[in-house]
Amino acid sequence: MTHTDAIRKLEYLEKEISSLRSALATGLTGPKDDKTTIAFLDKCGGWEDSRGTEEIIADIYSTRLNSERGENVFGDSMEE
Repeated sequence: MTHTDAIRKLEYLEKEISSLRSALATGLTGPKDDKTTIAFLDKCGGWEDSRGTEEIIADIYSTRLNSERGENVFGDSMEE
């Protein structure tokens, strides 16, 4: 990162902090349109599943894959 890039980032952060400080000083308010929030939450609702908890957990475990990705993370230092 160049000196100029660092200055730009700091200036951006200063503006963000100033904006947050102003929002806190005036009091943060929730969404102005509760209908928007409700519509969003409706899209995020739970899922319906006829299976029981144990069956769902068993399904999750059965679809896991064994991986050797982390095998060499620590190199030879972990071997005895």
